[in-house]
Amino acid sequence: MNLRHDMLNHGVNVVTAAHEGRKGGLTVAWAMQVATDRVLICVGSQSTTRELLLGSGTFAVNVLRRDQLEIARRFGGRHSAEVDKFEGIACHLGQTGAPLLNDCAASLECEVEQVYGEGGERLIVGRVVAAEFHQTDYTPLIYRESDY
Repeated sequence: MNLRHDMLNHGVNVVTAAHEGRKGGLTVAWAMQVATDRVLICVGSQSTTRELLLGSGTFAVNVLRRDQLEIARRFGGRHSAEVDKFEGIACHLGQTGAPLLNDCAASLECEVEQVYGEGGERLIVGRVVAAEFHQTDYTPLIYRESDY
Protein backbone atom coordinates (compact mmCIF):
# COMPACT_ATOMS: atom_id res chain seq x y z
CA MET A 1 0.00 0.00 0.00
CA ASN A 2 1.31 3.46 -0.88
CA LEU A 3 0.58 6.39 1.38
CA ARG A 4 -0.35 9.70 -0.14
CA HIS A 5 2.35 12.31 0.47
CA ASP A 6 -0.06 14.55 2.36
CA MET A 7 -1.38 11.96 4.81
CA LEU A 8 1.24 12.91 7.40
CA ASN A 9 2.31 16.51 7.86
CA HIS A 10 5.97 17.27 7.27
CA GLY A 11 7.73 20.55 7.91
CA VAL A 12 9.93 21.75 5.05
CA ASN A 13 13.63 22.31 5.76
CA VAL A 14 16.76 23.12 3.80
CA VAL A 15 19.70 20.82 4.58
CA THR A 16 23.05 22.47 3.90
CA ALA A 17 26.64 21.25 3.96
CA ALA A 18 30.11 22.36 2.88
CA HIS A 19 33.26 20.39 2.13
CA GLU A 20 36.59 21.27 0.50
CA GLY A 21 35.45 24.75 -0.53
CA ARG A 22 32.13 23.63 -2.03
CA LYS A 23 28.72 24.18 -0.49
CA GLY A 24 25.35 22.70 -1.28
CA GLY A 25 21.80 22.59 -0.08
CA LEU A 26 18.60 20.70 -0.73
CA THR A 27 15.00 20.96 0.38
CA VAL A 28 13.78 18.04 2.46
CA ALA A 29 10.38 17.29 3.91
CA TRP A 30 11.50 14.20 5.78
CA ALA A 31 13.59 15.52 8.65
CA MET A 32 12.63 14.79 12.20
CA GLN A 33 13.85 14.96 15.75
CA VAL A 34 14.48 11.42 17.02
CA ALA A 35 15.94 12.26 20.46
CA THR A 36 16.58 15.37 22.51
CA ASP A 37 19.77 16.02 20.54
CA ARG A 38 19.41 13.88 17.39
CA VAL A 39 17.94 14.63 13.94
CA LEU A 40 17.12 12.12 11.19
CA ILE A 41 17.15 13.12 7.52
CA CYS A 42 16.67 11.16 4.32
CA VAL A 43 18.81 12.11 1.29
CA GLY A 44 18.81 10.51 -2.16
CA SER A 45 21.81 9.26 -4.11
CA GLN A 46 21.59 11.99 -6.76
CA SER A 47 22.26 14.70 -4.20
CA THR A 48 25.54 16.61 -4.38
CA THR A 49 24.74 17.87 -0.90
CA ARG A 50 24.79 14.28 0.39
CA GLU A 51 28.35 13.90 -0.90
CA LEU A 52 29.33 17.12 0.88
CA LEU A 53 27.74 16.21 4.20
CA LEU A 54 29.19 12.71 4.22
CA GLY A 55 32.60 14.11 3.23
CA SER A 56 32.60 16.77 5.94
CA GLY A 57 30.74 14.73 8.54
CA THR A 58 28.53 17.74 9.29
CA PHE A 59 25.32 19.37 8.05
CA ALA A 60 22.71 21.92 9.07
CA VAL A 61 18.93 21.70 9.07
CA ASN A 62 17.44 25.13 8.35
CA VAL A 63 13.77 25.27 9.40
CA LEU A 64 11.59 27.21 6.95
CA ARG A 65 8.63 29.43 7.75
CA ARG A 66 5.38 29.37 5.79
CA ASP A 67 6.36 32.55 3.92
CA GLN A 68 9.59 30.97 2.57
CA LEU A 69 8.11 29.00 -0.30
CA GLU A 70 10.53 30.51 -2.84
CA ILE A 71 13.55 29.37 -0.79
CA ALA A 72 12.10 25.85 -0.64
CA ARG A 73 11.63 25.82 -4.40
CA ARG A 74 15.12 27.23 -5.05
CA PHE A 75 16.86 24.54 -3.00
CA GLY A 76 14.49 21.82 -4.19
CA GLY A 77 14.41 22.50 -7.89
CA ARG A 78 17.96 22.37 -9.17
CA HIS A 79 21.16 20.42 -8.67
CA SER A 80 23.85 22.12 -6.53
CA ALA A 81 26.54 21.09 -9.02
CA GLU A 82 24.77 23.03 -11.80
CA VAL A 83 23.79 26.28 -10.06
CA ASP A 84 24.73 28.31 -6.98
CA LYS A 85 21.56 27.95 -4.93
CA PHE A 86 22.97 30.37 -2.36
CA GLU A 87 23.25 33.29 -4.79
CA GLY A 88 21.25 36.19 -3.35
CA ILE A 89 20.48 34.30 -0.13
CA ALA A 90 21.86 35.77 3.11
CA CYS A 91 23.80 33.08 4.92
CA HIS A 92 26.85 32.56 7.10
CA LEU A 93 29.00 29.61 8.14
CA GLY A 94 28.16 27.99 11.43
CA GLN A 95 30.48 26.43 14.00
CA THR A 96 30.65 23.20 11.98
CA GLY A 97 31.38 25.00 8.71
CA ALA A 98 27.92 24.28 7.29
CA PRO A 99 26.12 27.23 5.66
CA LEU A 100 23.26 28.61 7.78
CA LEU A 101 20.38 30.57 6.25
CA ASN A 102 20.07 33.91 8.05
CA ASP A 103 16.34 34.37 7.54
CA CYS A 104 14.89 31.01 8.55
CA ALA A 105 13.11 30.14 11.81
CA ALA A 106 16.04 28.11 13.16
CA SER A 107 19.25 26.37 12.11
CA LEU A 108 20.44 23.15 13.72
CA GLU A 109 24.07 22.19 13.16
CA CYS A 110 24.74 18.47 13.28
CA GLU A 111 27.63 16.03 13.22
CA VAL A 112 26.91 12.83 11.28
CA GLU A 113 26.54 10.04 13.79
CA GLN A 114 25.07 7.14 11.80
CA VAL A 115 24.25 6.40 8.17
CA TYR A 116 21.77 3.71 7.14
CA GLY A 117 21.29 2.30 3.66
CA GLU A 118 23.40 1.57 0.62
CA GLY A 119 23.26 3.16 -2.81
CA GLY A 120 19.90 4.93 -3.13
CA GLU A 121 18.34 6.89 -0.33
CA ARG A 122 20.25 7.08 2.92
CA LEU A 123 18.93 7.75 6.38
CA ILE A 124 21.39 9.97 8.22
CA VAL A 125 21.31 10.59 11.96
CA GLY A 126 23.02 13.74 13.14
CA ARG A 127 23.83 14.84 16.67
CA VAL A 128 22.93 18.49 17.19
CA VAL A 129 26.05 20.36 18.32
CA ALA A 130 24.89 23.97 17.87
CA ALA A 131 21.65 25.81 17.16
CA GLU A 132 20.52 29.29 16.20
CA PHE A 133 16.93 30.32 16.83
CA HIS A 134 15.86 33.30 14.75
CA GLN A 135 12.12 33.12 15.49
CA THR A 136 10.33 31.19 18.21
CA ASP A 137 6.80 32.13 17.17
CA TYR A 138 6.33 31.14 13.52
CA THR A 139 4.15 29.02 11.26
CA PRO A 140 6.18 26.28 9.54
CA LEU A 141 6.11 25.63 5.81
CA ILE A 142 4.32 22.29 5.41
CA TYR A 143 4.83 19.78 2.59
CA ARG A 144 1.74 18.90 0.58
CA GLU A 145 1.24 16.45 -2.27
CA SER A 146 3.80 17.57 -4.91
CA ASP A 147 4.14 21.09 -3.48
CA TYR A 148 4.32 23.08 -0.25
